[in-house]
Amino acid sequence: MDKINSILIGFRLKTLPAVLGPILIAVSISINNSVEILRIALVISIGVFLQVLVNLLNDMQDFNNGLDNQNRVGPLRASQIGNLSRSEMNWITLVIFIICLFLGFIAFLISSFLTILVGLVLFVLAYSYTGGPKPYGYNGLGELGVIIVFGPMTVLGSLYIFDINPTSKLLLLSIIPGISASLIILINNIRDIENDKKGEKNTIAVILGEKKSRLLYYFLVIIIMILLSINA
Repeated sequence: MDKINSILIGFRLKTLPAVLGPILIAVSISINNSVEILRIALVISIGVFLQVLVNLLNDMQDFNNGLDNQNRVGPLRASQIGNLSRSEMNWITLVIFIICLFLGFIAFLISSFLTILVGLVLFVLAYSYTGGPKPYGYNGLGELGVIIVFGPMTVLGSLYIFDINPTSKLLLLSIIPGISASLIILINNIRDIENDKKGEKNTIAVILGEKKSRLLYYFLVIIIMILLSINA
């Protein structure tokens, strides 16, 4: 049971609304044309498993970089708890990765090669958020990456599977869930400022400081309201 609980902690199921939000926006738009249950199920599955993959990679990479220690303020992470070995975490991540590849291949069969390209870009962005030689999440670009991934890439990418081409209005609409998801990251980074400083994780919150980061939060909320009024 301890291992199962640790796996579920690694999946971070509470983060799924961040990806389901933009996907449901795309689904609601597609329903205006036709209701395709199989494509809807495929798009939702791709989003969920990619999010789980990102969460597992982030869990392992932050732990390996020494950031998930006893000084961390937030909830415990799967690697941090210690019920799963590094090898077990790697195997779980590999299984989720293979599932993502399988779902991506199905999406390719019903759309085009562009689906594979979008999937590869999403994976690279997911991995390099906290992994690789220069993780952008450690250099003040985490929120921007989240806006792009959970905004235009998820919304417009999902619409592409539904054979709906992007427009300027859809692009503006797609930015809203991206900014909303970035607010979650920004809040967490504000919470973890002190620990991230010690671990040399230069998030935007570390760079700006707590006061300016909170102002940035309010500014992004205002941007969301403006975009909502434009798309009303």
